Amino acid sequence: MDIFLTGASGFIGSALTRVLVTHGHRVRGLARSDAAEARVRAVGGQPVRGSLTDLAVLAREAAAGDGVVHTAASDGDDRPAIDAAAVTAMLAAMGGGVFVTTTGAPRARSSRVPVAEDDTADVVGPLAWLAAAEARVLDAPGVRGVVVRPPMVYGDGAGPVAGLVQRARSEGVARHVGTGENRWSTVHVGDLALAYTLVLESRASGVFHVAEAAPVSMSDLFSAVGDAAGVPVRSWSLAEALETHGPLAGFLAMDAALDASRVRGLGWTPRFGEALPGICGALRNPAQGYAAVRRVTY
Repeated sequence: MDIFLTGASGFIGSALTRVLVTHGHRVRGLARSDAAEARVRAVGGQPVRGSLTDLAVLAREAAAGDGVVHTAASDGDDRPAIDAAAVTAMLAAMGGGVFVTTTGAPRARSSRVPVAEDDTADVVGPLAWLAAAEARVLDAPGVRGVVVRPPMVYGDGAGPVAGLVQRARSEGVARHVGTGENRWSTVHVGDLALAYTLVLESRASGVFHVAEAAPVSMSDLFSAVGDAAGVPVRSWSLAEALETHGPLAGFLAMDAALDASRVRGLGWTPRFGEALPGICGALRNPAQGYAAVRRVTY
């Protein structure tokens, strides 16, 4: 397949480019700087210069191949508008094929027991726009629309988990909210890349959760974060977390356990994560590099 990939130089996009190329596919990866172009080339992709606001570039590249995988995200309060304009431009230019977009665990109902893809909550707050983002792709005419919902993604010493380690080190403490009994599903970035690839290569459409079988409690996760950062672990209240880190801190207080039976039905089985084992094993594994995290870039 000939795939146009947004976010190709990022944490998820780089891993996905590497896997797609290994599977014999061609990847044209959006890159907004010289450094990003170099990262795309390093993992076997062909860089396309541009950003999510270059709608003409997005439309041209989306129309040129067999499909699009959208993993890029802008920063700031205008993220929903930028995402809507970018995805609309790409979908309008496509004459068929597959379009895969990425949302996340908050679109599923908060639960400590893994929930299936159709067990969807109305998201409120900063991520409420994800509902419209999913519908935009799933309802697009003439295109095989797919939504991938990763939970907490880890691996290779990078991603959001690296941010947790960096924050813990800078604050001198790793803090979970309350008792830390709430649970999140997790997935290694390498296993996530394999799932995207299987979905692309299949005839499947709709929503797919991509998660390891056993969710992890926040108390266990932050114990491992504390080990990686070399700091003690403490509890704090939700009010304290929100006051210090804003509304998104509330997501670490929720439950986000996902059932990934649908993607497993396509033949997906986690390999990297189970070998470590899991996110806590990765954080404590020197080879994964989390103990060396000083400055986080995406």
